[in-house]
Amino acid sequence: MSEQKNEPISATDLFNRLRSDPSLFILDVRNEEDYKSWRIEDIETPETLNIPYIDFIEVPEEVIPKVPKDRKVVALCGKGGASDYVADILRKEGYNAVNVTGGMKAWGLVYSRVTAWREGSLKVMQFNRVGKGCLSYIIVSGSEAAIVDPARHIDQYLSFLEDEGLELKYVFDTHLHADHISGAAALCKTTGAGYYLSADDMDGASAQYVALKDGQQFSIGSSSIKIVALSSPGHTPGSTCVLLDDRVLFTGDTLFISSMGRPDLGGQAAVWVKDLFRTISRLRKLPDKTLILPSHTRGGREYDRNGVVSGSLGEIRKSNPLMAIEDEEEFAGQILKNLPEEPSAYQKMRKANLGLLEADEEKMEQWELGKNRCAIEQAKEKI
Repeated sequence: MSEQKNEPISATDLFNRLRSDPSLFILDVRNEEDYKSWRIEDIETPETLNIPYIDFIEVPEEVIPKVPKDRKVVALCGKGGASDYVADILRKEGYNAVNVTGGMKAWGLVYSRVTAWREGSLKVMQFNRVGKGCLSYIIVSGSEAAIVDPARHIDQYLSFLEDEGLELKYVFDTHLHADHISGAAALCKTTGAGYYLSADDMDGASAQYVALKDGQQFSIGSSSIKIVALSSPGHTPGSTCVLLDDRVLFTGDTLFISSMGRPDLGGQAAVWVKDLFRTISRLRKLPDKTLILPSHTRGGREYDRNGVVSGSLGEIRKSNPLMAIEDEEEFAGQILKNLPEEPSAYQKMRKANLGLLEADEEKMEQWELGKNRCAIEQAKEKI
């Protein structure tokens, strides 16, 4: 059969095609364990088949017929090498097949940007590191801006600020991050903005910051537009939600759309889970119309049709099963029995974010590889 001359695509190309081409078919050629741990998920995830690449070498006559010939096949692996080999085999068999350059490693570096909320000159931009499910935000009010939970790839924020003619006043980390390297310190060094987070998370830190306190208020763009810090310990002792104009709540890793933040990353789960219960009890008192913007997502069904991850508190009360538990012991029991395994790099990233451990780009990429594991694992199902 004639060989198809299909050029490889980038991970960003794949992301764009996922939302525009329903005919895509993803062929993931990693081993089954890696596939189940971390895979492509989006608003409408295309049909996906997992066949380890070794099978295309050892038993091609068995596995090639399993791949549909009437679809646009996108071959994917960890770094792009094995899937390139498989895509070539398929093209020689007459398939329309392309490889994703850089594989899942590159997928973990793809970002999207959408408007999460807007009213007049006040708006919130959501930046989504789609492969990891890490969310960060730029709050815009008039000619001023604040950033919440920035990732380490700060050029995207700087470009937006420059394009919009904005002055960055504040950078908030809602807590000491364990699943990725924060970009807050680098942003503040570049722009001169203030870096704020709770001192309760920064014991022994060498990083420079301003202690964020419960009830502390910040003006942005106008004296009438307020950002208020709400202490929300549980995921970490210093976890702090950020309330914008009494209407939009940035919940960090405290409350997600369908789960909550794990309380065990500091090795004190039995204590921190009680803090988390008290925090959730406090958040329950906010109005149902409060818009919740978390710092992580499971992807997939948590996206709306525009790719935004958000929900009103009223909606989350109904859809998040942990929100319905009002007994402290029952709450703690459900949380503690559903804690996922902690990735080995998390403690290294906590130290790096404290300014106590240095790493080059290659090492940071290695630490951050894979989706985030900061959520209670089974909360997406009805408990």
